[in-house]
Amino acid sequence: MWLERISGGGDDLIDLAAAKAHLRLLGDDFDSEVSAAIKVASAHLDVDADGFGGLGFPLVDQQWSVKAAAFTSQVLRLPFARVTAVDEIRYTDPDGTAQVVPSSDYLLTRRGRDCVVVLLSGKVWPALIDRPDAVDIRFSAGFADVDSLPRDIVEAAKQLTAFHFENRDGAVDESAREGISICVDRLTLRYRKFAV
Repeated sequence: MWLERISGGGDDLIDLAAAKAHLRLLGDDFDSEVSAAIKVASAHLDVDADGFGGLGFPLVDQQWSVKAAAFTSQVLRLPFARVTAVDEIRYTDPDGTAQVVPSSDYLLTRRGRDCVVVLLSGKVWPALIDRPDAVDIRFSAGFADVDSLPRDIVEAAKQLTAFHFENRDGAVDESAREGISICVDRLTLRYRKFAV
């Protein structure tokens, strides 16, 4: 089983004006440095192209594909907590023909923070060719847009942007690094899949 991002990702979680207001910067002398800090902060909070890191889920609307050899419980439990839709379930039949499972055969449900694709009563998963990519579940995850992000995630992006801007020379002492880590963790803990 493996995961691939199809589209989305790389969004700046705050704009230049919001970052400059947070940093109390007037004028445009440091715009390129602030923009670079925004990109680093945003990448820190979002998952990468392989689905790792960040808060553990795509922050702003992205489409993903999870591929596997069979319709196992592992592949049907989607890898992110904030899945918004199953867009399509593709498969390759034993003859090697690409097919699509009718959307009326399954449902996206939640079990705690897990998002699970469940086969409806009376339906069966189709027969598959013997290939590692016989199943391809396409799904969307993340908040609708940057403006829909919760305020505490936006605040974490501002704090990280300020940290990276103020420490752009790379000389960061360990207590400052630990401080920003604690700050971001406190702001975002409840969004993580296994929040306490």
